[in-house]
Amino acid sequence: MTKLNNFLILFILIFYSSACGYNPIYSKKDIHFNINNIEFIGDRAIAQKVNEKLFSYKNKPDKKRQVNLVFNSKKNIIIASKNDKGEAKSYKIEIKIEMKATFENKNFIEKTFVKTATYNAIDRISKLKSLENRLTSDLSSQITDEIILTLLEK
Repeated sequence: MTKLNNFLILFILIFYSSACGYNPIYSKKDIHFNINNIEFIGDRAIAQKVNEKLFSYKNKPDKKRQVNLVFNSKKNIIIASKNDKGEAKSYKIEIKIEMKATFENKNFIEKTFVKTATYNAIDRISKLKSLENRLTSDLSSQITDEIILTLLEK
């Protein structure tokens, strides 16, 4: 009897999960814009990550909306807390990207994206820099996802 109950529960779970209506956000068929030009001002590491993620949206002349993008990016690292000796105990990294998107009909969007993360200090400078680089890349990637969603909404 328990085998039959387990089978029924498994069948019901599979049946309901298959009809959940999953739809990928970044599906290429729903993309209705083409990026003609991207201009970067500011931090090079952030610019490289954003450009890398937006590359697949470039040079698609068959799309009906053409857009030119200008990004101004900044990275700011501050000491979040100190120990009794006055040494840094944790840091806060902030990535800020200001976007200006201009469309072919002279409409434009200006939006600022900000992401932050806090991390503990590490004695070895090389490991600390590696952690900062990884966080910069991750936060830039998250902001780029938000940029894509913003462009899809317009």
